[in-house]
Amino acid sequence: MISIEDMQHSSPPPVANTLQEYFDVFLSEIPAGLPPIRRIEHQIDLISCASLPNRAPYRTNPEKTKEIQQQVQELLNKGYVHECLSPCVVPVILVPNKDGTWRMCVYYRTINNITIR
Repeated sequence: MISIEDMQHSSPPPVANTLQEYFDVFLSEIPAGLPPIRRIEHQIDLISCASLPNRAPYRTNPEKTKEIQQQVQELLNKGYVHECLSPCVVPVILVPNKDGTWRMCVYYRTINNITIR
């Protein structure tokens, strides 16, 4: 996990200056779990006649499949995500980081195509 101090050293000067100025606002570590439910709820409006995407996962080799499973399990364990029974399913892809690790990205293009802007 990246700390605020690490971000200050690796960020462009304007960003580093802002981080330094508001250092007391940032937590040193991201808290576990999702934030509490608040009185205001938001929704994403979709085109009414459009069908929800229900795409099969992309085929990956066993190494990438194991990495995806590990990252999803880590997110579940930390409470950042939870299991969902939504009829809308979109695939994930792994993108290589500069340090050789993998970053999991959700492929939302099919949802974006049916979102009312």
